[in-house]
Amino acid sequence: MSDSPTLLLRVATVWAVPGLGLLALPAGPDEALRAHVLHTALPVEARLPGGGTAAGTATVEEIERAGVASYGLLLDLGALAAVPPDTEIWQVPSAGK
Repeated sequence: MSDSPTLLLRVATVWAVPGLGLLALPAGPDEALRAHVLHTALPVEARLPGGGTAAGTATVEEIERAGVASYGLLLDLGALAAVPPDTEIWQVPSAGK
């Protein structure tokens, strides 16, 4: 990981997964997610369409819908309970760096 933030996905849709967090699926290609091993935990920042941000963690997950596998993120963004479409999820340098 570089010291610069990397765009992982722009949110198309999100589902709450009770006890786990929010499952976000990309509104486009998922290549940035496929660069990571499944279940890898990443430090992330959600950049909301209205200009707010929320820091947290995400794990890379594989989701199958209508027979097509794609990658998404299982988000833990603390108190942020909803992530609207068009939110950008960025991988950020870890706090220990």
